[in-house]
Amino acid sequence: MRNLILPGLAALLAAACSSGPRPAEIAVIPQPARIVESEGFVKIGPDNVRTAVDTAMSNPEGYRLRVGDGGAEIVGGSDAGVFYGLQTLEQLRDSAGRAPQVTIEDAPRFRWRGMHLDVSRHFFPKEFVKRYLDILAYHKINTFHWHLTDGIGWRLQIDKYPLLTQKAAWRKVKDVKSPWIGLELSDESRRDSADTYGGYYTKDDVREIVAYARERHITVIPEIEMPGHSEAATFAYPEYACPTARPGSGIYCPGREETFGFLEGIIDEVVELFPDSPYIHIGGDEVGKEQWSACPLCQKRKREQGLKDEHELQSYFVHRMEEYINSKGKAMIGFDEILEGGLAPNATVMSWTGFEGGIKAANAGHDVVMVPLDYVYFDHYQGQNPCEPQAWGGFNGIRRVYSFDPVPPGIASENEHYVLGGQANIWTENIRTPEHVEYMLLPRLAALSEVLWTDTTARNWKRFEHKLDRQLDRYAAKGWNYAESAFTPYISDQHFGGDGSLTVQLATELDGYPVHYTLDGSVPTQESAVYTDSVIIREPATLTAVTFRNGKPAGCVLTVPGLLNRATRAKVSYATPYNAAYTGGGDTALVDNRYAFKRGDDKAWQGFEGTDMDVTLDLGSVQSLSGTGLRFLQHIASTSVMLPTRLTVWTSTDGKDFTVAADRAIEPNDDSEVLIEPFDVRFADSVEARYVRVKAANAGVLPEGHPRAGAPAWIFTDEIVVY
Repeated sequence: MRNLILPGLAALLAAACSSGPRPAEIAVIPQPARIVESEGFVKIGPDNVRTAVDTAMSNPEGYRLRVGDGGAEIVGGSDAGVFYGLQTLEQLRDSAGRAPQVTIEDAPRFRWRGMHLDVSRHFFPKEFVKRYLDILAYHKINTFHWHLTDGIGWRLQIDKYPLLTQKAAWRKVKDVKSPWIGLELSDESRRDSADTYGGYYTKDDVREIVAYARERHITVIPEIEMPGHSEAATFAYPEYACPTARPGSGIYCPGREETFGFLEGIIDEVVELFPDSPYIHIGGDEVGKEQWSACPLCQKRKREQGLKDEHELQSYFVHRMEEYINSKGKAMIGFDEILEGGLAPNATVMSWTGFEGGIKAANAGHDVVMVPLDYVYFDHYQGQNPCEPQAWGGFNGIRRVYSFDPVPPGIASENEHYVLGGQANIWTENIRTPEHVEYMLLPRLAALSEVLWTDTTARNWKRFEHKLDRQLDRYAAKGWNYAESAFTPYISDQHFGGDGSLTVQLATELDGYPVHYTLDGSVPTQESAVYTDSVIIREPATLTAVTFRNGKPAGCVLTVPGLLNRATRAKVSYATPYNAAYTGGGDTALVDNRYAFKRGDDKAWQGFEGTDMDVTLDLGSVQSLSGTGLRFLQHIASTSVMLPTRLTVWTSTDGKDFTVAADRAIEPNDDSEVLIEPFDVRFADSVEARYVRVKAANAGVLPEGHPRAGAPAWIFTDEIVVY
């Protein structure tokens, strides 16, 4: 055993003293393996913390922590173990520096506890990357997967190929928000111009970041995308793309021998910059192979190598790059598409499309890191409310993250050791600022850290939920921008009663906090009604609800308008059918008082492909009407869903003779990101009617400039309200 002197100990313990006026308690995230509590508290400071390393400990990342009358003692299996013990001690201390007397024995379940950051889609400065590492270290994360290159930005200085940073690191700013639509490179000489976006890390920046990570016992894994996701690089160096491909096609040509020389030259410099990393990540995902099929050089390569298809051509590419990476003393890791055509012999698979690729690789004797997108993609939404900032994909709330297990059924017990661990990914198509990165990271990282550190037998959601309340105060004290999405109420169920009433049940991801609500559309206060088990609505209402934490609103306000409006439960006739893939719930979808979230995969959306939406509502009796309300989805960047071009409303007393009550053209909106556009269509005069016909005109064939030009447009809507 050797004593360990930590120069940063005083700063670490001083920082803990600002964690808020709450008494010391054992609320450690991730949950330690074994805790033995004693009575009493001890004031802990730099002068009464002793540390040592005992290499005889079975897990070098493990530690023993004892807080007693003499102060605190931490013994780690290595310097890393001591560091993790200090993170635990920081969480034990209260604002006065007191810690409960306790003995903790702890070690991680997995050796790969990772977090990813995409700096290609949007660039983040060196100082933020270091702050990001601080957040990871606090959660005992030991691997930083640094996504340095992708289609719309190259972020790493490579001396041999200067155009990668002079050109490929900079792009022209477009009117639309999504930069990958019509990508055009700019130039470093215009880096200060309003029409140019970009940035890159110099070699000195990288060395500084790698050293900073090393001090926090984090290994930095660099990713250099190949053979796909390489538009910026092939714009700058088109000679490494297929000769038949369009400029900036984004896929390297395996038919050109010089392509491999180009990539090997890059690897040479990457290896030098990341001496601590045992891996080079090559991506390898989402390779569109059509251009290889049209390339005479690729076809020649296939014939020469006896390759039967483009999948085997990709395997040939991956095998060659693995051999070179291995020759530099590094192992190769890539996303599960590297399985296509046969896996390189020493490769590690990062399984992102689900668990299947990881299961296949582990059972074949390959190391695996589990990163299933529908559990741990942190660029997905974490809250079910339109107030959430723009995200990508589905919903991965904190409960979903906590339910993740990197060792799924399907891996033979004798192969489970091939699962090195797991990580979460943050892709930044829609994330432009450091504050937004932190919002998407926290508090989900707390759940991930417990999944990856703590054995399943010691994990408990209710206990974690309680600890998280304290953790949020720690985040606030550190100035970290965490999301309150888990506090936001959402409708978990609703149903109509036989008397025409509507019963609504609310839920939040985190239990134990009061939810107050109103039915008149006003924002609830603590004096408003407290939600218990349901809300019964018997007359037209706008339900508004909000959660309170420590006497203040937390999360977003839930607002559900138009409940029990005149159209509710009306009979609906469709002149044009909705698409079977997007029913919204069927023939009652537009009058069931269920609203969609802004994600396109929300099951409440009803979709019409290539046709108008044309429906007629039978309200059951002649009534005095003053207007209608509808909402439509649009997402140009990733779907064919467009706003309608015109909205027309007719009314009738008998269902035969209809009169136009409103007719309005809808101005196109070129915003490429997700938007929900509400339309409040008021009639010029109130009308007496039983039937209401609503027609939304489809945009037709998508025009040039749209990512899906030539495809039919869709209309997505969720509810029709009649006033």
